[in-house]
Amino acid sequence: MENEVRKDYLLNRYVIIAAERAKRPTDFVVKAAERYVDKDCSFCPGNERLTPPADLVYLPKDGNITKEKDSDGLRHKGWVVRCFANLYPALSPHTKEVTLQNSKLHVKREAYGFHEIVVESPNHTEHPNVARLRQLGLMFDACLDLLKEFYNNESIEYAQIFRNHRKEAGASLSHAHTQIIAMPMIPRIISDEIEGSNQYYEKEGECIYCRIIDDEGKGPHLIYEGKDFLIVAPWASVHPFEFWILPKRHEPDLLGVTDSEKIDFVKTLRISLGGLAKLLNDPPYNYGFHIAPKSNKENEFYHWHLEVYPKLSIWAGFELSTGIYINGTPPEMAAESLREPIKKEMDSLTI
Repeated sequence: MENEVRKDYLLNRYVIIAAERAKRPTDFVVKAAERYVDKDCSFCPGNERLTPPADLVYLPKDGNITKEKDSDGLRHKGWVVRCFANLYPALSPHTKEVTLQNSKLHVKREAYGFHEIVVESPNHTEHPNVARLRQLGLMFDACLDLLKEFYNNESIEYAQIFRNHRKEAGASLSHAHTQIIAMPMIPRIISDEIEGSNQYYEKEGECIYCRIIDDEGKGPHLIYEGKDFLIVAPWASVHPFEFWILPKRHEPDLLGVTDSEKIDFVKTLRISLGGLAKLLNDPPYNYGFHIAPKSNKENEFYHWHLEVYPKLSIWAGFELSTGIYINGTPPEMAAESLREPIKKEMDSLTI
């Protein structure tokens, strides 16, 4: 395979697939992460007072889950998922009302918003690649609860759910956790994807992500197909071993996910990250949900999905100065390498 310049499905973004210097998966195997539990970890049970009061706590009761909140004088114990404001937030609700200020050169607004931590499990090392399905499902439910709450705020336009795994990918604490930043604007990439989706629909009369599912589900970029979701290595991958999880049913945002789809999504997330960990020795990665902003007709042709970016390469001067990326692992090779470990994860999956 020769080197190729590929354009993203939607974005005005180019990637050089440097196949002539392609690396094998073994070239990317990383040093194992240190496995230890800090007794002073503020996310661990018993240390609840080291964090702000929880905005949402999942508590087991009589085989069910009850939802509670902490207060200044109370920290709930025995939780299975716990959500609270980041101590060092990028955006905060404790600021002035959102106003936009323009000049000929400078545009700014107050840093209003929410920056929430979702502690995925009371078990320090229960990361998604090894998590129990039920626990992973509770984490996902908590994210949906928070998303619903943020979208009821008239000043919030978009909420980004994301995860940083390992210090090399930006995680400051090793306890399993997800983050949500709710903001008063729509991020550029999401805005560009929505605009591109609308333009594609006007031209072709169909959702571009539904077309991706139909086409890539039959070709060399398919990694795994489940009941409700596909895992694919995208055509113009920016990152080595990048993959996307796409729902088969067209739906713009997460709040329309059915109970059945939740179950299959959690399985798909578990086996995909488990397979990645097996293949590359639990590498650092980032992932982010791409979802529509608050529901309106302009978003109806968008299609939510999850993008996973293994942190295996460094963006240098060329990438930073041009916005064109060089990927030394063709997505066809990444898909071929990931299929077997993900299948094995599925075959050995337990609740």
